[in-house]
Amino acid sequence: MIKFKVCPQIDISGLHLFLLFLCLISCKPEMPVTSIISIDAENLAFPVNKNLYGLSFEEINHAIDGGIYAELIQNRSFEDGIIPLNCAYDASRNHLITPNGWSIPFIKADSIPGWHRLSPNTYICTDNKDLINEKNRRSLLVAVSASSITGRGGVVAEGYKGIPIRKGEQYNLSLFVKGVNVTPKKIYIALEDSSKTTVLSDVMNISTFYGWRRFHHTFTANADADNAVLTISTDSSAVFGLDVVSLFPKKTWKDSPNGLRPDLMEKVSALVPRFIRFPGGSFVEGYTAGTYPVWRETIGDIAERKHFWNVWAYGTTNGMGFHEYLQMCEDLNAEPVYVINSGVTSQSRRPRYEDITAMDLLVKDALDAIAYANSPTDSIYGAMRARNGHPQSFNLKYIEIGSENYGQEYTKRFTLFRNAIKEVYPDITVISSSFISRKNRADWVDSHFYSDKNFFISNYGRYAIDKRSRNSSGVFIGEFGTATGKDFGTLRDAIGEACFLIGVEDNPDVVKGLAYAPVFANANFECNRPALLAFNNKQIVASPSYYMLQLFANNRGDEVLKTEIDTYHRPQVTFGRAAIELFDNSYEIKDARINGVLINEATIRTGGWQVNDGVLIPDANHWNYLLIGDSAVHDCEFTATVCRTKGSGQIQFRLRDNGITGEQSNYIGMTIGSGKCELYHQAGSVRDSLAAPKPFVVENNRCYKVKLVCKNEQIRCYIDDVLLHETSLLPLPSLVSVATLDKETNTVLLKVVNTTEHEEKTELRVNGLNVKNEADIIQITGLPEAGNTFSTPDAIVPVEKHISFSLGGSMICNFPPNSITLVKLVIE
Repeated sequence: MIKFKVCPQIDISGLHLFLLFLCLISCKPEMPVTSIISIDAENLAFPVNKNLYGLSFEEINHAIDGGIYAELIQNRSFEDGIIPLNCAYDASRNHLITPNGWSIPFIKADSIPGWHRLSPNTYICTDNKDLINEKNRRSLLVAVSASSITGRGGVVAEGYKGIPIRKGEQYNLSLFVKGVNVTPKKIYIALEDSSKTTVLSDVMNISTFYGWRRFHHTFTANADADNAVLTISTDSSAVFGLDVVSLFPKKTWKDSPNGLRPDLMEKVSALVPRFIRFPGGSFVEGYTAGTYPVWRETIGDIAERKHFWNVWAYGTTNGMGFHEYLQMCEDLNAEPVYVINSGVTSQSRRPRYEDITAMDLLVKDALDAIAYANSPTDSIYGAMRARNGHPQSFNLKYIEIGSENYGQEYTKRFTLFRNAIKEVYPDITVISSSFISRKNRADWVDSHFYSDKNFFISNYGRYAIDKRSRNSSGVFIGEFGTATGKDFGTLRDAIGEACFLIGVEDNPDVVKGLAYAPVFANANFECNRPALLAFNNKQIVASPSYYMLQLFANNRGDEVLKTEIDTYHRPQVTFGRAAIELFDNSYEIKDARINGVLINEATIRTGGWQVNDGVLIPDANHWNYLLIGDSAVHDCEFTATVCRTKGSGQIQFRLRDNGITGEQSNYIGMTIGSGKCELYHQAGSVRDSLAAPKPFVVENNRCYKVKLVCKNEQIRCYIDDVLLHETSLLPLPSLVSVATLDKETNTVLLKVVNTTEHEEKTELRVNGLNVKNEADIIQITGLPEAGNTFSTPDAIVPVEKHISFSLGGSMICNFPPNSITLVKLVIE
């Protein structure tokens, strides 16, 4: 109950007027406490998992080539456009078609990404004859017909949408040049502006000779430019070849040769990652033979490294290879977590399974990779590592077999890897990309969490002590992040992620490591997912999630204190349409109704359907996905009579389907046909079971009446009028918190997330410790959909401040709406 103070009658004049103003202010009702956070320092404390936070590096969003790998020349070896083994090129769609029928965007046969001719008097094309070595499959042939009238000719390297240079800085060039003419020809190489009218560096002069020669030069830039180009030109008629044209800034991170972009790596270093998972991801899975990295093909001379068209539809040089990743981890003081192809390509892209009898080579690759990283220099692979500049062991301790692979075929292959690795290297932690049962289970199991903010908020208690057996394999979250579909992440995304991370921190013995992904996105190119850091040639923009992760990773403490929170939970209600998905036409569907009305209109999302008066007929041999009803509703009753006419396939019924596929999908699903009836919430890549599966066998040529009902947060599922499942979506808490004790600074570190649109007046209770009546605060807050962009890079950033609590009273802290807060309580 709100109490009001009573103001006495006074004369309205002079001082009295001022006193009346103060009195009116004091008549405001005092806002009640809305939440209580209780920290119990006398209860059992658990050690903090100091190695919890890491990062997952992958060639996605041009994160590596054109990103942290400091190479400034795109397509330096002219390999972009080589069709992978056994793939076909569909010129009408400009796609590759794999042997299993999956398609991926490609480039036209005559295109040379990152390069163009300098003037009309020049002809350029790729050449696959007289190569510099057996591993480099083609070069660039340049033919110039220069004269006093036509002027100079040659080629232009554009870089990754421009080459950024700074006045006074130096840039190291290396390239192979081959003269086709018997008579040597003069060639001029320089950095110029994008219009090719102003030279921005000194000029390198070389003469072509018959046959390949490698040249080196160091340029000094005489001006700043964000979009410079490298020109290779001649003022006489000449024919010459080019290959492996490489340009690096002399200043790389840690001054390493073949090194990394310093500004991006400093941002990474500021997160203090305890491990780096590399090199992917889907990048490691590939989509057919020869489209995933093999460690031995990514080390040594860059002129001999394996290039391929990667799973994200652009070329990769593997310039940042196995050795460079290990060196980066050492420089970051982070543990390397190496991911190797499992013999199964991406299972979301019509996979290729390596013949089980031919797995010895892949298993040997894993063993040899560990040997390269760890063996002494008097061994074959240790000597190879020493020749590449690192005689000391890299001390690789973790290896993951595959990424997002699953099923019986994966299990067979994983078992071969695990047994071989454990026999030779018993102390290596072997990680699987899905659960493996029985004796061959992994040390850790990798689960990926790409989902929406409400999933992360509602799942803050996912790893609570009473929900999971501590005797199962350790949990490793190898990829984690909000799938928003936007170019830049928002504060609301960071708030959702922070809630989930608080739950992970509060149960330190469950999750062994958690890696945010993706880390980088080059804004000059199409991005597949929003990342922690967006960048272009001159600027880096950190997302709210970056600042959240930095806040969490840099304030860990030593012991997790028992924390209880008394706060309001609001129901989680989602919106969307009803839907059906199945493969083939193995089910008859009739009398289909929404809220009792026969279905006559629907939206075909994939495959083919006939819809007429409640009868829904899917196409044969296709994945058929049909959306039904209104996308703006949340309460719905969906009924249908179904009969499986052939095969043993499943059928999926959905409610509240947002109609988006992939990592932004969201729906309530019920599946039958596999011997059980399952009910779950699909949120992005995470399928979250809402109830224990019920045994249910679908008999062929028998009809079943299916009914799904959603009302507010409640879901009910019936078959033949028998209630099989009844449950509710997890609620959304107003506040989520975790507290740790930092013994070195004698401080309680309290992390609090306010998920609401209003201020939360919160009482802090600390039992078993005396703390000062003041605190330092670091806070991230703002509008929920706000984020940082290139024009407003500091819209959402952490703010530090100092607060004092009232003497002798309760410790009250007001947490702003949409906020992530660290409260530092100093122990007296």
